[in-house]
Amino acid sequence: MYLAILSEVDWSGLDQATADRQNERAGQKARILAALGVSGSQLPRVDDEMVRRYYRYLSKHLVIPFEACYPGPVNPDEESLHRCTVVELLDPAEHADLGFSGLHCRVRRQTLEVILPLIDLQVPEAHPSFQKIEDFWYWFWNWR
Repeated sequence: MYLAILSEVDWSGLDQATADRQNERAGQKARILAALGVSGSQLPRVDDEMVRRYYRYLSKHLVIPFEACYPGPVNPDEESLHRCTVVELLDPAEHADLGFSGLHCRVRRQTLEVILPLIDLQVPEAHPSFQKIEDFWYWFWNWR
């Protein structure tokens, strides 16, 4: 049996992965600050005004309609059961009755239309709106 000594282990891959993750988070933070129209280095807390700002940004930049899955398939066989088409991002000022669960959207599944929280949807990574929705999700869940 061979026991590695810590000095024999190549840790450079871990350092690179950590640096990549820090760069990714810095880029995400900059995108969120820009989306909210906020200067500075700290992400603002989630509140009604910031959610409205994010809505204005997303309503101009999301490519709608788009395909998504809800609430997230557990396995590949379920994916087709949860597919929907997002047809509209709802203005939070006009839909305050939906409660404070972020932004909502109108989705269509065959002939059924329902309203779902945007954060509950999974968008394919290849879609042009993926990063914008992912950034919103990250901010909404981590700065409440």
